[in-house]
Amino acid sequence: MANRKLIPFSKYSGAGNDFVLIDNRRETFPVHHQHVIVKLCDRRHGVGADGVILLEDSRKADFKMRIFNSDGSEAEMCGNGIRCLAKFLLELGFHPQPYRIETMERILKIDYQGEQVAVEMGNPEDLRWHQTVHLKGGARTLHALNTGVPHAVCFVEDVETVDIAAMGREIRTHTHFSPKGTNVNFVQKADDELWVRTYERGVEAETLACGTGLTASALAAAKIYGLKSPVTVRPRSREQIKIGFENDFEHVTMTGPATHVFHGVFTL
Repeated sequence: MANRKLIPFSKYSGAGNDFVLIDNRRETFPVHHQHVIVKLCDRRHGVGADGVILLEDSRKADFKMRIFNSDGSEAEMCGNGIRCLAKFLLELGFHPQPYRIETMERILKIDYQGEQVAVEMGNPEDLRWHQTVHLKGGARTLHALNTGVPHAVCFVEDVETVDIAAMGREIRTHTHFSPKGTNVNFVQKADDELWVRTYERGVEAETLACGTGLTASALAAAKIYGLKSPVTVRPRSREQIKIGFENDFEHVTMTGPATHVFHGVFTL
């Protein structure tokens, strides 16, 4: 035991999307050992999470966020995760004020609104509307855009009847989205809000929520159905998220909850 390293962590949930958060500003976490991340995320033999988020120092912003999926792969960004990181900063003793967070491809601004956290998501990229993709069950119209990570949006009549595991996996690995693949969102327009279920790349399963996916779903609905800002979206967890935007999807924001679940230590 004397040779083992103890690493403190906290677990947070962002609308049901859960993460292990670690203060890695001293760079003590073995980021190149994927098996450690996989073990931490294992819900039977580890802490259990959709991913691991590291807080690190940044030369470009106030802090840097690195996020690893439960399969050990590193992701570009995570909307629910960055809200959890915002609450983690408060736990570490930082004041509730606007911060700029460096991610793999973007610098994003976070701000505190009571118990909620607002995130400036940046402008979406690679917008491709009305894409026809041929699946085993027939052709589907999908809408693709990058809200920090790539997403495909599929509008359906009843989100509860969709075989998320099968269709989500088929679209996620479809050659239309090669070589990196895509996250997949199935969206039902329910009165004045959207219900969203997401198959997440890297987790390779449905998660209770995906922040970038909710953002992509809201923007696609605004484009296809003419919805006005802010758009209310509810992921599988049914917690409420608000997506705001201006003009042609400029100044996109996501506002929602992030909750501390517990903290502890693990040994390497």
